[in-house]
Formats: sequence, C-alpha cells, structure tokens
Amino acid sequence: MSKRAFGLIIAGGMIILFATAVAFIGHFATKPIIEPPTGGIAAAGKPVLPTSATPTFLEAQKRVREFRSRQWLEGYEKRGRRNPACDAEAEQFIRAFIAANSGGPEETLPVSLETESERLARNPDCTDPLVLTVAAVNTLNLFDKAHRYERALAAYPGTAHRAYPIFYATVNLMSQSRDKAGPKGEPNTSALGLLAKCFADASFAPGDQQEIAEIFVNNWGHDFFENNDAQVCEIVHQAGPSYRWLSLVLDGERHITEAWKARGSGYAGSVTNVGWQGFNSNLAEARKILTEAWNLQPRFPLAPCRMITVSLGDSGIGEMRVWFDRTLAAQIDYPGAWSSMRWGLRPRWYGSEAAMLALGKTAISTGRFDTDVPRKFFDCVSDAESEEALPAGRHIYGRPDIWPEFQKMYEGYIAEPAQLPWRDGWRTSYAVVAYFAGRYDVARGQLEALDWKPVHRNLDGWGVDLSSMPLEVAARTGPLGAKIAAAESARAAGQIAPALKQYSDMASAPAADARSKEFIQRRQARLSVEERLHEGKWVDLLPADDHDPDWVYSFGKTHRLADGALEVEFGPKGHMLFSTVPVGRNFEVRGRFETVRSSNKNFQAGLVLGVPDFDSYNWYGFRLKRHDEEGDVVCLGIGWSRQQIVQHVVLNDLTNSFDFIFQGGKTTASVNNKEVFHQAAPPAAIRVPDNSYLVGLGAFSDSADAVVRYRDVQVRQLH
Repeated sequence: MSKRAFGLIIAGGMIILFATAVAFIGHFATKPIIEPPTGGIAAAGKPVLPTSATPTFLEAQKRVREFRSRQWLEGYEKRGRRNPACDAEAEQFIRAFIAANSGGPEETLPVSLETESERLARNPDCTDPLVLTVAAVNTLNLFDKAHRYERALAAYPGTAHRAYPIFYATVNLMSQSRDKAGPKGEPNTSALGLLAKCFADASFAPGDQQEIAEIFVNNWGHDFFENNDAQVCEIVHQAGPSYRWLSLVLDGERHITEAWKARGSGYAGSVTNVGWQGFNSNLAEARKILTEAWNLQPRFPLAPCRMITVSLGDSGIGEMRVWFDRTLAAQIDYPGAWSSMRWGLRPRWYGSEAAMLALGKTAISTGRFDTDVPRKFFDCVSDAESEEALPAGRHIYGRPDIWPEFQKMYEGYIAEPAQLPWRDGWRTSYAVVAYFAGRYDVARGQLEALDWKPVHRNLDGWGVDLSSMPLEVAARTGPLGAKIAAAESARAAGQIAPALKQYSDMASAPAADARSKEFIQRRQARLSVEERLHEGKWVDLLPADDHDPDWVYSFGKTHRLADGALEVEFGPKGHMLFSTVPVGRNFEVRGRFETVRSSNKNFQAGLVLGVPDFDSYNWYGFRLKRHDEEGDVVCLGIGWSRQQIVQHVVLNDLTNSFDFIFQGGKTTASVNNKEVFHQAAPPAAIRVPDNSYLVGLGAFSDSADAVVRYRDVQVRQLH
C-alpha cells in the first residue's frame, strides 16, 4: 500500500506488509475455472454488512501492542542489564519503538529512532542485548544492522532474558545474511530450538496465537517459516492443545505453499498430472484445516483470509466472496482480505476492470472513514492502471466513472472526526489526485484549505516530482490560466522553444498574481536549461544557492561556497538532493568531490537518477564509497539497496573524479579517469515518465558522519 493515497498516515499509523501467497500466485495467469464474466462484478459489488460494530485494525493493534510491550519493555524492565548511565534513554527508546510499530498512542523522541539507535549502539554504557536488538532493528545500514544483531546474540548468554528476543535477533540476522538463512545451517537450527523455548519459558501464551500466526504468515518470520514449515508446525503441535488454532493455521499455510510448489510456475498447459494431483490434494487439505480453524475461532481474521487464497485456486470468485465476508466480520479492515479479493478480480482470474472498480466502490460505501477501508478504492484504481500498463506518471483518475468516487473517498476522510490528526495529509493527497485528474479547481480548493502548505511527505511516492505542483495549480487557476494551459501543453509535447517563448511573453503580464508570477519565472528558468540540454551543451548540475527553487533538498545539510563548490554535511541516512530539470533518457554527468572530514575515515558520494525518493526504489544510485566491510568500491543500484552491480576501485583519500554515461539503458562510467563500467546493464529497470530522468547528488552514509564537497558537476544530453 502506497502512502500516495493516504493522509499523513493511516489512522493508527501502521501499514502491515502481507507477504502472502497472493504475490506468489501472481506468476500464474491461467484461471483454473471459467466463470461468467458478470460473476466478478456481482461478487465485488455486494455490500459489506454489517459495518458499524465490526472490529477494526486499531482494536487489533491493542493486542499487538500488549504483546510487544510484554516482550520488549517488560523484558527490559524485569530482566535487562540496566545501567543508570543510559537506562532512561534505553527505556524511552523501547517505548518509542513499540509505539511506532503498534499503532498505539504516539510517543516521540527528540530525535528519530534511527538516530537514537546509533547513539545507544555506540554508547559503551549500553550493554543490554535486548536494547542492542532493538537498536539493530532501527539501524539503516545493512552491515551495522548485522553486526548489532551479532553483538546482541553474543551478549544474551548469561542474562535472564527469555527466548523471544533471542529468537527474533537470530531470525533477523539470517535475513540479513542470506547465505546463513538456509534450512540446514547452524543459525537455523538454533532458531528452531529458540522457538521451542518460547513456548516453554512463557515468552508465548495461548492468548498470543493471533500475533504468532501473523509473525509467520505475514511478517518478519515469513521466510523462516517457509524454509522450516514442517519443523515449525511440529514445534507448535508439541506446545499442546492450548495452541490448537495456531497449529491449524500454520498447517493450512504449509499446505497452501506445497500446493503451489507441486503445481509449478508455468501456465496451466505446462502442469503435469502429478503436479495437478499435488496441487489439488494440498489445497483440499488446506481447505479442511483452515475451515476447522475458522470454526474454532471465527473472530480471528487470518484463517478465513487464507481461505480466500484457497478458493482462488480450487473454487472461484463466489466462494472467495464468502470467505472475504467472513474475514471482514472478524476485522473489517484486515488488509490481506482486501488484497486477496482484489487479486481474484483481475482479468487473468475471475474479474475485469469493472469488477475491480466495483470492489473499490463497495469499500467507499461502507462509510467506515475511521478505517483504511474506503481508501481501498485507490488500490483498485491502481490495479486497473497496472492492467492497462500505463506509462509512468499517467493516471486514469479523471475518468467520469472514477473521479466522482475519489471525491466521495477523500471528502469522507476529510470530514471524519477520527481523521482530524491526519486531515492535512488527506487534503494534500486529494489535491494531488485532483491535479492528475485535471480538476485544478478542486486541487486549488484543497491547497487553499492548507494555506498553500501541503504535507511534503504526501507529495512523494507518485512516480513524478511534485515539488512545483502547488504553484502550477495556482497558475492554472489564476488570471492567466488559459495561457498557462497552452504553454504547459507545448512543454508536455516537447516543444521547448515555443513553450519558453509563451512563458517569456507572460513574464511581464500585469494581470498575473504573485503565485502565477513565481511559477512563470520558475518555468522560464527550467525551460532555458532544458533548451541548452537539448542542444547538447554542458549545464551546471549544482544548486545556484542554498535555496535554489529548482532543486529538491531531501536530506543532508548543504551550503554553496563562494568558490562554487557545494558542501554537504550528513550523518546516518546520508544526503540526497536533485534538480527538477529533466535530462532525457540519454545523458552524461561529470564532476568530482572532496572528502572534507569523516568520523571513521569512510565516505560516500555520488549521483541519484530517475525519480529520487528515499522511501521508494524507482531510481538508481551511483555511488563511490570507502567502507570497512566493502573496501573501496563503485556501485550502481536500485536506490541504495543491495540490488546493485559493484566494481572494486582505488579511491583517493581527498579528491575523486567521476564520469557517468547513461545511454540506451546501459551505463559506462569512469572513476579517476579509469573505466569501471562499460555498457553495463543496471540490476533492474525503473519506470520514469517519458524517460525524463531527474539527476542529483546523494549517497548513503554507512554510519559515518561526514562532509564532502562537490565541484564542477555538469550534465549534458546525449543524442
């Protein structure tokens, strides 16, 4: 679920990741059963009843918060190594960690969880392994995260801590070190023993069954369970009859996984008779077991939700809707139920675009704007767009069958008293959707209600840069609206020179209001640069000053020096800033950087390109870095992830130069005049509107507090 559709955050502040088999069965595009084309619409359009008294996500989070408070806060208070030099800070850190991940009342620190994790991990007075485990969870750097889990695990022996935090650290360390995550390795064997101990030492109680099941089916323990499902199920069976529901759910999940393994990943015609037999027999067993779990605890949503997936494979949309309703009767906003039902309504299964949209309209009709349910309409529209394979940045929000529903959805959230803390976020997202829909008057109304101060977080994640959207809306709805629209049409069509002339003609128009004038000035400056790029000329790729309006400053402290260099100071997370001028799809960037200082002799600098956004992966990161674990390397990755291509180099201590060419989807790059990549393919593709990449500066910090200076950075288009 993307933050694009939301207010600042969903009520309750939590988004649950569902690592379900729904994503797995996305590989299979053939329907096992043919149903009437109207069946999907009928199933999707059926009202959700009742809605007023049904349990919600927020109520479920009370249970989650109690479980996590018992494991982490009580675990530290009763069994931790409590040093007065850091005790208060550690306790506050754990409380904030629980609050941030349990949807309860917000408890904030004067600094971020990431910053506080660095402070505690580096504090020699903080030696409690449970605190170190929580610090590892909130550490951004992957190497430091693994080291902190290892440090915590080395410190647990001899303490009074129960098995759960040790099990948690062990499983999460395996996820960081994939070579250790196999079912035969020592860490895996240790984790299985720790899981058994969780049932024996009171880490777990029968009342925790829902939370334990969620951990293994939808949360951090999913991969561990998938690698060890038979052993985990046996451990739960041995825990006794008090855990009967849990054992049934995990047994059912195991059979779902086995069913799809037996079937294979091909189309229906490629499946062998043995494959079909294994598929059908395992789904039949899952059906029997999960139905028993539902009968045992009909108020627990997970079992009926997994039955939606079983029905997808062996029945059809009608029965999927039956189990969908049963799940919603247990929790109306249970995310897995909505995502599974949406998948079954794809044209490749039992539905159509009309059916997908019908489910979204059903969600709005519940009127439950105190929950995430009406927002599901946005997800349904996104599904419809993905089926159409629209280019990045293109949307169907303005269609006459879609736009009125968006109005109902956003206006419902804005009017809902329970959403008051996030109202500005909802207004910001409403303005964005209206902007994409071409409903500039509605966008203006929302921006005016915000005093033209949108929630910046809600302008991220849309696949395009929206930093100038408020000014554009003001200009399109201002006195020069018709002329602005004509100039924007020319610009969108790639007619740079005519668009520049139109804006130049408007620059001195007396009728223009202040925001229109500012937008015109911004467009003139941007189009002038685009014109030079189109001519193949080199253009400076550094902000003109500390507040250049044509740059987006995401994080890191920047300052333009008198000699023209850009000095960037950064700590954990690193730095990111980028120009809003698109450079096309074929371009070259050259420049150099100086390492001014570093807290540990490590450093990073580089480029960000595509649609840079730290919280997404629709961009590339080209980095030159010195790191204790990796040495001196240059890499090109999806964002700053481990999905990257890497080349070892020799970097200078002070100054390093780079030349980066991106052409035809391939990369050729040199560092200090030595070629490091030659026509290399990036690790994966990204989606950039009209192939108009945005380019800027940035790199992750790898825990070093550092200062670098960029000099002589320039970009040109290649034709």
